[in-house]
Parts: sequence; C-alpha cells; structure tokens
Amino acid sequence: MYSRDKLSGVIETGSRQIARRSEQPGGETAARAAAAACDDLYRELSRWVGPDGCHALFTRALAQARTEYPVLGQIQLRARSEPYIDGVAATIIANGDPVTSEALESMLVRLVELLGRLIGDDMATKLIERSLAASQTGNTTVDGTREEA
Repeated sequence: MYSRDKLSGVIETGSRQIARRSEQPGGETAARAAAAACDDLYRELSRWVGPDGCHALFTRALAQARTEYPVLGQIQLRARSEPYIDGVAATIIANGDPVTSEALESMLVRLVELLGRLIGDDMATKLIERSLAASQTGNTTVDGTREEA
C-alpha cells in the first residue's frame, strides 16, 4: 500500500516532469510550467474520471490550497476549456513567480490527496502515474481519445 507521502511524491515528481516537458526554449517561468502541468493533468485525468469529476477534484484542491496560499485567489479553473487554469499571469505579476509556482504545486498535491481519499491511495497512484505517462508520451489520437497499447 502507498502512503500519503509516496502519493504526494508521485505527483510532485510527475508535475515537475510535465513542467520540464512543457517548458519552452524562450524561458518559460516555473509558475507557467506548473500551470501547464495542471492543464496536462486535468486533460489526462478527465479521461479516467470524467471532465466533471476531474473539475470537482481540482475545484476542491484549489479551495483547500487557497487557505494556505491566498495568492491563488486570482486563479480560476475553466472546465472543458483550453487552457484549463486561468489567472496565472496576473498572479505572477502580483505575487512573483516563485510564490505562484509553490502555490500551484500545493494545489496539485492536494488534488492527489483528495483522489487518494476517494478511490484509495494505491489506485490513485496508479491512475496518476498512467495519466502522467500518457501525457508525457502523447499516447492519444487526433480526436483526443486514448489509444490502446
């Protein structure tokens, strides 16, 4: 069985991997990369738990993270939209990139913890790992559906 620490470690490691993959050569900031990680994770998790369920998880995680990071007050989640996470630029301008990045990563950790409480840590870890792997490999078809291996 996975512990909550391991589960949080999976998302922290995975979100950094997605962020690194998402970074543009033009010097994208850490906060923008974290926002891209949120977008990628939302898109991939939506395939497993549905867009409404995924949006509910992200909304709850954002609300929880806001108690520790009030800077997330400008962040809005846009269900079924690209980009999914909005208000990042304004938050960076108002609070700086390091604070915004840390706050977004905190939201991601809370998201995984919520998912773990709902479906169990083992299954949540597997689901996140699969979602991250699919996002990193681009294992989807042109219409956005998942290809079977």
